[in-house]
Amino acid sequence: SSQRRSLKKKNVIMSALQNRCQTLAASILKEMTIFDTKRLEEKDDTKQEEEEDVRAHVLRACKVVEHESTKIGVLFSKQGEELKEDVSNSALDSFHVSLIAFTAYVNAALVNENYDIDCHRKQVKSLGEAVLRASASLIEAVGKRKENVRNLTASVWEQCKSAEKTMPRDGKDAVGKALMTHCRFIKDAKREIEEMLLTEGEEGFKKEDGEKVEDDFGEEIVREEIKEVDREVLGKAKVTIECTFAFLKALVVPLISNSKASNFSKSRKERATALNEIEKKCKEIRSAVDEIICEAMPPSDADVLASEAKKLKDAAEDMMKRVEEVLTGRDDTKDDDGMNHVDAAKKALAGVQSACVKM
Repeated sequence: SSQRRSLKKKNVIMSALQNRCQTLAASILKEMTIFDTKRLEEKDDTKQEEEEDVRAHVLRACKVVEHESTKIGVLFSKQGEELKEDVSNSALDSFHVSLIAFTAYVNAALVNENYDIDCHRKQVKSLGEAVLRASASLIEAVGKRKENVRNLTASVWEQCKSAEKTMPRDGKDAVGKALMTHCRFIKDAKREIEEMLLTEGEEGFKKEDGEKVEDDFGEEIVREEIKEVDREVLGKAKVTIECTFAFLKALVVPLISNSKASNFSKSRKERATALNEIEKKCKEIRSAVDEIICEAMPPSDADVLASEAKKLKDAAEDMMKRVEEVLTGRDDTKDDDGMNHVDAAKKALAGVQSACVKM
């Protein structure tokens, strides 16, 4: 009958759509491997060339992906609606083309000679992968005609819109974003220890036994578990982390706002090396702080605490040296403003050194 033929034709179209989407989603995910392509050979540092605004290209490509994903969401979000094969194929093709262009621009940024700071490339790559993963999930849902197509479309929008904030403007901006992330982690760690040390009667103290709460890292903990602590050990850890946060605050703010972070050296490669090392040392500080918090909870191991405190102190001292080079410049000119920041940071470093020794 005509009804059976119509149903059979519909099933054939649906099967073809599912196969097409499955293949397309796999292709989108495979395109991420291009982000691991080796960088182009570095050019002569002394040759001044106009830098192409690759960031602007990536942002424009994001807007196109967002626009094409909207078409997908509108077209495929209605359940049970029969779609013409040429219409669905056209929408999928356009979306795929927008992703190919986006991938090309992201990769152009990754191999660009001016993107020679590790966290800069990491942030750009992370943006590219996030957009492609969200897009692949959307296409998979389209092929299976799931009800969450609209939600997954919104997920693609979210990743594309976040590019304005997550796509760094330059290496200095990328380092600034990375350092601020490390500082926020340490600030949250400081707050967590302060809560652990609260006693009954103090503001913020939670009396309910067994109450489940979220700590500053999003992990669920039981209130009664954090009452049984070695207050002496935890107190030393608190001082160490407070001094560490004060030290980083004294360093990071002037570093990311000081123009010499961009031009302290005639060598672009030397500048990149310094900024890479600063971010690396800050990451080591964050890691040591995390280990100190964990080890400060019973049962504590004094040797492990001492070892982590030494790692923290060494990383802070190395970071201080690198930042001092950037803030004071590398020439014979005197930079009073940079020296003032360095002096303040060195005082804060002395606090870290003292706290780590006592740890």
